[in-house]
Amino acid sequence: MIENELDKILSIAKKENHYITREKAFDILMCSIYCYKSIDYKLNWYDLINENITDGKNDGGIDFVYFDDENTKVVIGQNKYSKNIKVNDIFAEVSKINNTLYDFDKEKTTSYSREVKKLLRNSLDRLTDEEEGNVEIVFSSTSQVSEKEALRKVNNVQNSKFVEFNLLNEIEIEKVIEELKQSLEVAKEYKFEIDKSKNALRYESDDYKGIVVNISATSLKIAYEKFERDGLFNMNIRRYIKSKNVDDPIIHSMRKSPEDFWVMNNGITIACNDYILDGDNIKVYDFSIVNGGQTTHLIAKNLDSCKENFYVICKIIKKKNDSKGNERTFFNSIAEATNSQKSIQPKDLKANAPEMVHLHKILIEQDIYLEIKRGIPTPRKYSTNKIKNEEFAQIFYSFVYQKPGTARSSKRSLFANNNHYKSIFKLDYASDNNKVKFIKDLIDLNKRIGYIIQGIKDNNHELEIFDNEHMIILNNGKYSIIAIIGLIYRIVNNDPGSKNKGDLVGDDFVYGEFLSNYKEDDIDEKLKDLIVEYVQILKEIYDNEFTLGNVTSPSNFFKTDKKYIDKIASKIINNQKVKRNNHELIDAYGDLFRRKL
Repeated sequence: MIENELDKILSIAKKENHYITREKAFDILMCSIYCYKSIDYKLNWYDLINENITDGKNDGGIDFVYFDDENTKVVIGQNKYSKNIKVNDIFAEVSKINNTLYDFDKEKTTSYSREVKKLLRNSLDRLTDEEEGNVEIVFSSTSQVSEKEALRKVNNVQNSKFVEFNLLNEIEIEKVIEELKQSLEVAKEYKFEIDKSKNALRYESDDYKGIVVNISATSLKIAYEKFERDGLFNMNIRRYIKSKNVDDPIIHSMRKSPEDFWVMNNGITIACNDYILDGDNIKVYDFSIVNGGQTTHLIAKNLDSCKENFYVICKIIKKKNDSKGNERTFFNSIAEATNSQKSIQPKDLKANAPEMVHLHKILIEQDIYLEIKRGIPTPRKYSTNKIKNEEFAQIFYSFVYQKPGTARSSKRSLFANNNHYKSIFKLDYASDNNKVKFIKDLIDLNKRIGYIIQGIKDNNHELEIFDNEHMIILNNGKYSIIAIIGLIYRIVNNDPGSKNKGDLVGDDFVYGEFLSNYKEDDIDEKLKDLIVEYVQILKEIYDNEFTLGNVTSPSNFFKTDKKYIDKIASKIINNQKVKRNNHELIDAYGDLFRRKL
C-alpha cells in the first residue's frame, strides 16, 4: 500500500518536473497524510514542495515542517524510509531535532540549511504568545518499531523543547492510508457485554429509538481489534488523532481509578441499523462508533488484562423505519450532532448568539451561507458561495479596522475578546442596507482573492510569476493584502483615515457597495495584477526590515498590527516610492473599490 502511494507521488513529481528520490516521496507522503489528512497529493503539491519539505543537508533532523492552524501548533516530521529502524535510532533523531529547536530559540542558526531556517522560523514565528513552544514531533518509518518502547525512550530526552511526540510505524501508516481511501462501510455485527442483565435506559421518539447501557471495556477492546479496519470508525467525522492533552487524562483515569472511569468519561455513541438487548449483553448490527473514537482507541491500547475491566457509558441509536438509501445520512447526522472530540473554541460559544444567527439569516437573503456552527453541513445550493464566521471576522478586521496582524495571528481573540467581537458582529446590519451591501462585496472580494492565490500556486512553476521568496510573502501576507485594499478603499473614496496612519483604526468607517459597483468584466484580472504588484512591494519592505534586524521571518513580519501600520500602511499613505508611485497604483486599481454614489 505504501509503495503504491509512493509511485503516485513520483509520477506527479515527474509531471511537475520535480525529479525526487523515493525517500523524498516518503517525506511528501507522510506530510500529506499526517498534516493535510489527504492522499490528493496534487491538490497540496505547491505547499508540500515549497512550504513543508526541508529534508536535505544540514536540515537539523527535520524532514518537514507544518503549521497546524486549527490547533496553533508547529508539527515537525522526521521520516525514515527503512525497515531497520530501532528505538535508539528514534531517540537519536528526536534528540537532534530538540537540539535544533534549542538553537533556534537561542538564534544559533548559521549552521542550518536555508530551507530549514526559512520554513522552521516562519512556522515558529506564527505561534502566538499564548501558544509559544507548542511543538509536536512525529517520527515515521516503514519499520515495525514498538510505539510503547519508543515513547518510553523519547520521554528521556533532556530539556525537551517540544510538548508532544507521536510515532507512525508501517502498520499505522497503512491504517491511515486505508482510512483515507476506503469507502465508508460499517461494522457488521457484534455483541457487547454489559454490567447487569437488562440494565438499560430506553428512549423512543417518532424518528429514533435509543438505549443507554454500560458496556465492559474488555468487550470494547475486542470490538476494536475485530473491526478497527472494517468499519468501526468509518462514520465518525474524523479519525483518531493523538493529543497529549486529551489522551493523558483518559489513560490516567483508566490506570489509576478504573472503577471511576464511568464518572470521569463521557462515554461513546454508536449509530446502528438495529440492536437487541439480550440478558447481560447487547447485540448491534451494521454499526459504527460515531463519537468516542479517542476513548475507544485508548482503551484498546492500554487495557492490559481482564483484571482491569471496567464499564463505559454507551449510547446506541437507531433510526426507525429507515430505508437503505438513507443509511449514510442517518450515520452522518448522528456523528455531527454528537461528536465533541474537538475542544470548544471561542467561536463555538458564539454559534447561537442572536447577532450571529441574525447575520446568518441576512447573508442567506444575499445567497451567501455563513457557517456559524461546526459540524453542520452546508446546503448544496451554497457549496460555492459560503464563508466561515471565523474567516469573515478575519477579513472584516483586516479591511475595516486595518488590523491584519491580529486577524492572522490571534484569530481566537476576534471571538474571545468582547471588544473585538462587538466591533465585527454587533453592528446592527439589519438596519443598514449599506452595511449589508458592503459585507456582501467583501465576501466576494475574499473569494476572488482566494481563487487567484490558489491559481498562482498551481501555475507558478509554468508562468514564473514569483520566485520562492515572493511566494512565501504571498502565502503569509493574504490579510495584509486585504488590509491594503481596505486602505485603497478609503483613499479612493476620500474617507476619514485615508491621510494619516493614526486615524486608520477609528470607528468612522464608511460602509457601502463597492466591488459590485464596478461594471467592467476584468475584475479578476485587475485583482491579480494588484496582488502581484503589492506582493512585490511587501517583499521590498520585508527585505529592508530583515536587513535592519527588525524581523526574523515573513511570518514575524506579518504578525503584528503595529508593523503593518508603521511599515506598510504609512508607506502607502505617504506616497513613498516603491516599484511604482503609490498614486499610480491606486489610480490603476482604485475604480474596483469606489462606492456607489
